[in-house]
Amino acid sequence: MAALPDTDVILFYDIPSSTPSTAWSPNTWKTRYALNLKRLPYRTVWVEYPDIAALLQSFGHAPTEPGTPTPYTLPAIFDPRTQRFVAESARIAAYLDDTYPDTPALSPKSLRPFQAAFQHAFATTVQPPILPLFLPRTHPLLQPASQPYFRRTREHMFRAALEEICPPPAHAQQWAAIERAFGVAAGWLDAAGDADGAGGQATLLGEGKLTHADLSVAGWLVWMRIVAGRESAEWRAVEGWHGGRWKKLLDVVEPWSDCSR
Repeated sequence: MAALPDTDVILFYDIPSSTPSTAWSPNTWKTRYALNLKRLPYRTVWVEYPDIAALLQSFGHAPTEPGTPTPYTLPAIFDPRTQRFVAESARIAAYLDDTYPDTPALSPKSLRPFQAAFQHAFATTVQPPILPLFLPRTHPLLQPASQPYFRRTREHMFRAALEEICPPPAHAQQWAAIERAFGVAAGWLDAAGDADGAGGQATLLGEGKLTHADLSVAGWLVWMRIVAGRESAEWRAVEGWHGGRWKKLLDVVEPWSDCSR
């Protein structure tokens, strides 16, 4: 294992875009939100896709997604306080809650099984229709150093060229599938508690209280907004889905969206 970093703040490993200091990844956004919300001092270390495996291996970390085309993934953090390297957003959220109990809890032990079940349901219901439309459109937003890796691994996943995964004639149909999937998720949230205003409940616990599961949904939404464009007709339509519920969620997390560190 390589020598541990010499740092006095948490190191947060994220994937850069072609725009300097701009976060985009739905998975790393989960941890960025968590660090910001907990007000923990940290510094972003930008890691290109081809370098992620070497980074995790240098800390002796096992693959985060073994058996997939992308066995090593981000987010990850290194905490100098404990000399711990932690990867995968749910594990990071639990680690931060346990290590910094005086900060807002995002993954309380009593809720971890429930949140894990929610995230599994979201990953199998909502994420699949998003990927064909948004992965190809993400490729040009990456740095040149990451584009070949991204293309190769995603084309392996879909067994098709990026340009053929969801060509423009299929966009309207794919958007409809995404809206239906988010409608299912809206039903889950409504079942979790009473509606808390126009558009229904936007977070699992209601009343603007945030959990790691909420930050996971927000991460996917912010990725969609970045790729589609904040002022695009596509994104304006998403903001109106299900009574404006998803816009409301992003409004709730907006105070924790700092990318400057």
